[in-house]
Amino acid sequence: MSTLNFSFDVFSCSAIRLRDRVTLDTLRPLNLFLGLTGPSWCLSPGAFAPPTRHVDKTMFEKIRARVRLNFAFFLSNYALVAFGVAVVIAMSHPGMLLFVGAVWLLWMAHAFLIDHELIIFGTNVGMLLSITQRSTLLSVLTIIVVIWKCLVPLIVFVTISGIIILSHALMRDPKHIENSTEFREDSDDEVIVEQDKHGVMVERGDVI
Repeated sequence: MSTLNFSFDVFSCSAIRLRDRVTLDTLRPLNLFLGLTGPSWCLSPGAFAPPTRHVDKTMFEKIRARVRLNFAFFLSNYALVAFGVAVVIAMSHPGMLLFVGAVWLLWMAHAFLIDHELIIFGTNVGMLLSITQRSTLLSVLTIIVVIWKCLVPLIVFVTISGIIILSHALMRDPKHIENSTEFREDSDDEVIVEQDKHGVMVERGDVI
């Protein structure tokens, strides 16, 4: 039990820290996020590049450093990308929205009947089933709806958003953003970056 409580506390702390960092203030401009330059917003030729061009013992460290740095800098943008993908997938599955909405309304009705009496034709609707029976029935119904209607869209969401975010974090070259005003401001509070002799981006600090 103590292990479960510890895991929950760790998850809660991580969620709070993530929520505090995902704000409009840390949302990077679109041209910086996509590596666009000039008045016509052309893609900069060096904005995206592989973290290493050689297979050696520093390859994995370079990849890890690149991904962590971009996640630290573009975290709010990645959250916005994931939200956009979730909205598109949800809109393309109206049946899922219908069933999820129906289950949510049933849970709201269950909560209402716990604190209030609903008399219809002289019958107290809340007494037809006990609170425990209603909770069990709704829990089973929720599991069925999640598996039947939500599992496939969830897998699609994780796959699409994961590919987009990880591809950007892996290929966006930090050398072309470290001179920006946003990067200099954040480097003081979130991450300190130094360039070693191998060209590995090494970060120090509390970075998610």
